[in-house]
Amino acid sequence: MNGGVEIQTMLKKGAYCYFIGIGGIAMAQATLLLQEMGYQVRGSDAALHPPSDQLLREGKVIVDQGYDAAHLLPPPDLVVIGNAVSRGNPEVEAVLEHSIPYTSLPGLIEEVLLDTKRPAVVAGTHGKTTTTALLAWLLSAGGLDPAFLVGGIPLNFGRGYGFGKGEWVVLEGDEYDSAFFDKGPKFLHYRPQVVILTSIEYDHADIYQDLEAVKNAFLQLLAIIPKGGTLIANTDDQVVREVISGAQCRVETFGVGGRWSTNGLRVTPQGTVFELLREGEALGELEIPLWGEHNLKNTLGAVIAADYIGLSFAQIREGLRIFQGVRRRMEVIGETKGITVIDDFAHHPTAVRETLRAARVRFPEGRLWAIFEPRSQTMRRRIFQEELAAALEEADQVVMGKPFSPPSHGEALDPQKVIKEIRGGKENAAATYLEDPEEIISHCVGGASPGDVFVVMSSGHFAGLPQRICTALSKT
Repeated sequence: MNGGVEIQTMLKKGAYCYFIGIGGIAMAQATLLLQEMGYQVRGSDAALHPPSDQLLREGKVIVDQGYDAAHLLPPPDLVVIGNAVSRGNPEVEAVLEHSIPYTSLPGLIEEVLLDTKRPAVVAGTHGKTTTTALLAWLLSAGGLDPAFLVGGIPLNFGRGYGFGKGEWVVLEGDEYDSAFFDKGPKFLHYRPQVVILTSIEYDHADIYQDLEAVKNAFLQLLAIIPKGGTLIANTDDQVVREVISGAQCRVETFGVGGRWSTNGLRVTPQGTVFELLREGEALGELEIPLWGEHNLKNTLGAVIAADYIGLSFAQIREGLRIFQGVRRRMEVIGETKGITVIDDFAHHPTAVRETLRAARVRFPEGRLWAIFEPRSQTMRRRIFQEELAAALEEADQVVMGKPFSPPSHGEALDPQKVIKEIRGGKENAAATYLEDPEEIISHCVGGASPGDVFVVMSSGHFAGLPQRICTALSKT
């Protein structure tokens, strides 16, 4: 925050807050959360894409197209600058030139929300969005009326934000930096009393040099959990085990050898059924309409947190049973002529692998297609080229789209080599690189057969391919 002025001092009820870079899903939903809390909101972005465009439109938020200093007239009481925005942006330069108060998105959340709430923060390389959504839903279904902010859209709520009247706030704690003027991880703003730590891997190559740098970020998070707080950690993850060794708070572990574990795992067409164990004692059977080992771990983390916060086993069981999942996390977009199309956010080789394995479990008889766009800064580089090929080999058919753009620095991913490695690593593997979205649609529809499952994976819009493939299939 510039000027050393407390945000709450200037943001009286009804104050005007302007969001630069409003189109990011976290920024859009924070805008709507602030509106729900009684503030006037507006913002700008170069372009809007689903689902942010729909959310902002439904919330009747005015969005200025493009960036122009004139958008800041009359001056807002506060400007929130997204982490995708940098110096040179005309609105940023106007904010600095005219000394308009500004902050980062995490800084805003810290100041306007956390003084009156107890924060439960979900952190980790993978599984944050699903675990956050699930915990928020469990607390809501259990009558605790939490506030929450999720980097996705939980289908039970139809939105990823809510200003509940209960004492808890559930936050997705991202390790990515907060803003060009605040290079620390977002989660350091969130004053955690409970932390769920799902996993730690090397990611975000544009801001972290190596795995040690990533580990250091999570160590900083653990360092601010109060002694009276609780850390809930997935100790199946080797790096998590290493990082939590010096934790100063209560630690609840889950996984093989953890205090909490599972038994009697069964997969059904409706989801996953398992017995919950605490220190080897069976507490009862739970069912979740999700598939895959990664989602089982996400569920365990949320269940332990809900138990700690005070929900009964019966409340947890019912909340899990009626959980609907999260948009763009193994989301079935459509089924037509016996062919299923799934949209997923997977953008790291581990996430790609686990998503495809979960799809294989859910649709054991189907021919599995992986349609992948290298979009994140990490995936547009060569860092995980071999790992990406190995992950995509989980599918029967692979289609790789053109990398979103060249990486900001570092050696670029070579899609043709990924395709070559897949063909060489799996006998009779069908792998294709296609740059034009129209060609991808034509290739997929032309090769489709009843029973096929298309899993479209990207951390961005990917030219709207999931919906467009569904539409094209319906016309054949």
